[in-house]
Amino acid sequence: MHASAETLIPPPTDNPFLEPLEAYLSTDGLEPRLANWPLTGVDVKHIDMQTRHDLLDRLQDQMFEPTLTALDTTSRLYRMIRRGYTARNPTSVSSRQHTMGLARCAGKEINNLPWLPSYAKGMRASGVTGLGKSYEILRALSLIPPRIVHGKSKSADWTHMVQASWLYVAMSHDGSLGGLLLQILTALDVAIGTSYARDRGITGLSNEKQAVHVGIILINHGVGVLVIDELQGRNFAGGVRGGLAATFFLRLLNFGIPLVLMGNPLGMDALDTFSQDMRRVGSGGNIEMHPLESYETDFTDVLAPALWRYNVMPEPSPIRDDDGAILFKYCGGIRDYAARIRASSQRLALDEGCAFVTEDHMAQAFNGPDFSAKERGLIAGFRDKNPIILQQFDDIPWQRYAVRWGLHPSAPDTPASVPAPPPAVPAKPRKPASQQAKETAQRNRTRKANQKAENAVARANLDPEDMRNQGLQQHLISGLEQLQVHDNPLTNPSPSGV
Repeated sequence: MHASAETLIPPPTDNPFLEPLEAYLSTDGLEPRLANWPLTGVDVKHIDMQTRHDLLDRLQDQMFEPTLTALDTTSRLYRMIRRGYTARNPTSVSSRQHTMGLARCAGKEINNLPWLPSYAKGMRASGVTGLGKSYEILRALSLIPPRIVHGKSKSADWTHMVQASWLYVAMSHDGSLGGLLLQILTALDVAIGTSYARDRGITGLSNEKQAVHVGIILINHGVGVLVIDELQGRNFAGGVRGGLAATFFLRLLNFGIPLVLMGNPLGMDALDTFSQDMRRVGSGGNIEMHPLESYETDFTDVLAPALWRYNVMPEPSPIRDDDGAILFKYCGGIRDYAARIRASSQRLALDEGCAFVTEDHMAQAFNGPDFSAKERGLIAGFRDKNPIILQQFDDIPWQRYAVRWGLHPSAPDTPASVPAPPPAVPAKPRKPASQQAKETAQRNRTRKANQKAENAVARANLDPEDMRNQGLQQHLISGLEQLQVHDNPLTNPSPSGV
């Protein structure tokens, strides 16, 4: 007898969390569902000037042409959410026991919780600025309803429940756990209409206790995935604060909440130093994004043709750029700058009263106020594969790109101007978060036992009249008796005899 998918995985109708999302989480026909074309149905030859400018605003913010990377990222995200809900089926007795067990942890500190045997999947997406990390994840999430209201369910044992399918927040600027927790509660309030962020009973707790409460709240509202963006080296620089945030990430996975972390490669490097267990964050995939090469299919066959098609001018441009080489010159393979040069050059042509865009317009826009000198340098650094230019940016791992482009300092043909990277300083290895929690609990128990034993020895060696033994108690009793005598009119008559 062969097992079928139906026997291995309960059908979606038996899972209230998954049933209303089944169609949204399907990866069938993903490309047309992700695609978004603001010019659909618009006759650009017969629209007014203001509409043309409005449509150019939508180019950068709304036009979405799915690349192979975007399709892979979205597929991974949807599978991760679906798997998480399958493991947290509210009709399952074990799942309800799991939820109630976590609820009993309220009031405990995050480092003192027991580690559960299973973990949800996590995903990491890293890359330098302007590549579209957030843009792609947000586009994928936008296809999923963020809020689902459930009525009475006997199988799930609830009378009313509001489910948050996904939450998207940014890492706090200073990397503090408290700032992140407040943003998570605020995002949840916006998504489902609660008021957790204003509840002083929660926000007034220490970060260590509040982190546990937030995890319980996310479980109770069936959060399908938590996306945390903007992990930067500057706001996640390590230390005790960063280590606590890293432990929180692991706890969420251990609770059963899928997690997506996005940010700069240097921010991810800082995260990796906190615990060996951070490998769990990448269990659902590690997406490393780089500026596209001029020959990559995602640029030559997807992004560049789509951007050239996005034309709000009265007439098509006479520019012939079949391989995207002209567009690449002004963007260096960075999506945001590719969209910006197409929008800014069309604005310039419209302001000049031209019917179409020429390459002169592109050159003028590139060297004008739409691009700063630093941005032109960043584009040139990736376009020309010049790590020297990239050294001026603290958040660009220029050494890695020097290696990626075959310009490693140890290579015979390395330009003399490329300095060798500084020698690596051996980092003190960090213990896994689970081991840290275990050792913390053991230290607390040992400290209390030692203190109790020391107190017992000290009392045994004290004189019976010593105030540190029973003397203080006797002194207080004696003082109380004197006070009672002094205040009692029967035993202490007034001088007047009344």
